Amino acid sequence: MADPHIKSEMDWLDILSVIVYRLGFVLAVPSILLLPWEVETGIPAQKMCFVAAAMCAACLHIYMKTFRLLLQATTWGGLICYVLGFGMFGLGGTFITLGGLCFKEYFCFKVPGLRAQPLILAGLWFSLVLDAPLVTQALAAVSALLFLIVSIAKWRMPLHFDIGDKTKYEV
Repeated sequence: MADPHIKSEMDWLDILSVIVYRLGFVLAVPSILLLPWEVETGIPAQKMCFVAAAMCAACLHIYMKTFRLLLQATTWGGLICYVLGFGMFGLGGTFITLGGLCFKEYFCFKVPGLRAQPLILAGLWFSLVLDAPLVTQALAAVSALLFLIVSIAKWRMPLHFDIGDKTKYEV
């Protein structure tokens, strides 16, 4: 996680990676919200979730490489599962990444309920697997609202807050 009080010099790749990371949270809002109605609307909400998680995972700014690689691996593993025909397992991988990142962002923004996002996404995944429409709709709405709040909070802060001290990153 970055140190907001340190303003490292940012090149165009740093700026691009922060923008892509934040746009991943923005895309998570409609993709999670539309999951319960994917069949009825024809909107590929699951695929949108994969894109949102991939955007965030590809541009993580976390100092500790163990956590960074774990969150990236769950997205890429999820994508592999999806390609091999195990779509729900793949979606679970994206939920692990997105939920883990929300947990991380809680320590920056202290948004009430944000620490519960991993559990909400786990419940959403189980409700999709068990075909419980009302539970799915409720959990999707709560989760999308939390993604919306964290998206707004992220865009309100300067880009360098996401980068922090470049010398602290484990390579």
